[in-house]
Amino acid sequence: MRAELENSKPTGLIKTLRSPSSANLLTLSRLLITPFLIFTILQDLYLLSGALVLLAIITDWLDGIVARKRNDVTKHGELLDPAVDKVFTISVLVAFVEKQIISAFVVFLIVMREMMVTWFRSVMVNKGIVIPASMYGKIKTTLQLVAIFLLAVNIKTPGIILLWLSIVVAYLSALDYFKIFIRERAWE
Repeated sequence: MRAELENSKPTGLIKTLRSPSSANLLTLSRLLITPFLIFTILQDLYLLSGALVLLAIITDWLDGIVARKRNDVTKHGELLDPAVDKVFTISVLVAFVEKQIISAFVVFLIVMREMMVTWFRSVMVNKGIVIPASMYGKIKTTLQLVAIFLLAVNIKTPGIILLWLSIVVAYLSALDYFKIFIRERAWE
């Protein structure tokens, strides 16, 4: 029995935990950055906050490139990356709420949109309908990350404006998902 276990190849989560790909390590590094970023925001360490946001943005950009270049795109990575992005974004925005830079309503709008789109996509994937990321989604993410950077370095007014603009674009993106959901009658 022991010999069988030693010679068997790990699968699923066990394989990921034993030997995560470079891309997944980059993705997971954003989780490690997040508590330090929150701390620097709460302590008004603007330069360090900005550097950590930039580092998180770079890892987000690189993880997909590395996965594709090394032909190492995995289901784990496809699920992990957007989950880590949501944890990062929401956690950092909550820090801005604590600093009274943005309102909790802003975070509510962002979380509600993310949960709606996640639900639409999950239902549609279960029906065999795969929807690639839209241009609206890419614009939303870019605006959101630039807003987070500006707020992290204490450039408040432009950061808040971009954050609100990202919310508008996010809901336009959600509307696209909703239209496809209705057109495909995904609830059936």
